[in-house]
Amino acid sequence: MNLFLQTRKLTDRREDHLTEFFAAALELSPQVRKAFFDLVIAPFARAHGWPPSEISKISTQHCYDDASCRPDMLLTLSNGKLIACEHKLDAAETLGPELDDRLQLERYLDLPVDGLIYVRSSWKPPELHVLKHPKYIRPADREHFLWRDFYPLFEGLADPFQSWIREGFEALGFTPPHPAIGELDTEAEQRNFAKFWDKTRSFARDLGWYSSPGSIVQLYLEDNDASSASVVFIQPTAGGFQFRATPKTADREKCFASLAVACGTYPHPLEHGRHFVRRKEGKVEVYDIEASALQVLGRGGGTAAGTEDRMYEFASHFLRAVQNEEPAR
Repeated sequence: MNLFLQTRKLTDRREDHLTEFFAAALELSPQVRKAFFDLVIAPFARAHGWPPSEISKISTQHCYDDASCRPDMLLTLSNGKLIACEHKLDAAETLGPELDDRLQLERYLDLPVDGLIYVRSSWKPPELHVLKHPKYIRPADREHFLWRDFYPLFEGLADPFQSWIREGFEALGFTPPHPAIGELDTEAEQRNFAKFWDKTRSFARDLGWYSSPGSIVQLYLEDNDASSASVVFIQPTAGGFQFRATPKTADREKCFASLAVACGTYPHPLEHGRHFVRRKEGKVEVYDIEASALQVLGRGGGTAAGTEDRMYEFASHFLRAVQNEEPAR
């Protein structure tokens, strides 16, 4: 029996269901509660000079009637600080009622709380003004937390309730990427591979690129006013990785020259050059860079974090090359 998975089948309110079980896991296990605090809240607390504390109270669906806000979880710390948590699976933020056109996170940051945590099943960052807000709590290298960040909290625990949560996370795919990439033939392999793009995707967004949150194996970047490229496409290939840049018409030679220089400074040999591809608007000249999997990933046997870092090093090297200027912050 797994009560988490069995009761999940009985409701359409999957986000609320996950919240209640996750809150119960924090309530029932001092070990999980401390691990969550150390991972998520402690770095934020230290940066703000708060005195040492711990989570002393956990409540769910706390309603602020005057603000029409109901954070999924509210954590009270032993030093009196309040931390609100908003949990999502794949849904977008909702708008406020009637004349309030602000999204959820912006409204929640106006509540009488000291911090706000945002958790999603997949990458979909909030607006820039939310990211820069002094109350917003985020990981060091990403715009928001992912449910898979919390999977290690439940590893190795024999308690049945915590085991139910761990097995539920596994069933929902809320697990860190496996170091072995595989052939990418199955949906499971493809979804595992998508997790390795998180660091690159966040870096690209900081440079001004828009990336579709739904992309899985490929990374498709566009709409960056501060780049000489109009579109960048990065994907694994048979035995390697491809970086393709489509230049803006006015910046064609600048884009191509910058990439040629970047290929010369990359620490491994590459196949690269400009050529034409067929698009719906006709033939378009692009710059393709091909690297072997061995050059990008090494000989294998490493960690998932190492794989993510090496893919980031490959992609970021060439994204910097087509960046005209630092984006406005």
